[in-house]
Amino acid sequence: MEKKSQVVYTDTGKEILFHYEIAEKDTDSFVITSIDKEGEHIPDIRVERPAEAEHPTFTSTDEERPMSIVDEDSPIMKFCRLVLADELED
Repeated sequence: MEKKSQVVYTDTGKEILFHYEIAEKDTDSFVITSIDKEGEHIPDIRVERPAEAEHPTFTSTDEERPMSIVDEDSPIMKFCRLVLADELED
């Protein structure tokens, strides 16, 4: 897998660098894996974008239990949206 990166800017202007890989990619979903946020490991995130859904869903599997990422202003959501946009271009 190819290691990729994204830079996210917080509301205060702080720059956060994320490194990651893409796995299990198909027409409706993919997994953001091997996520490194400035040395901190982030659990894998499944991105699902079913044709019938209006908005994509982002689900983290923190400690084996799924957890939806819904805070639009959080750095992790901004990261997810950047990755989704990047993957849609491919």
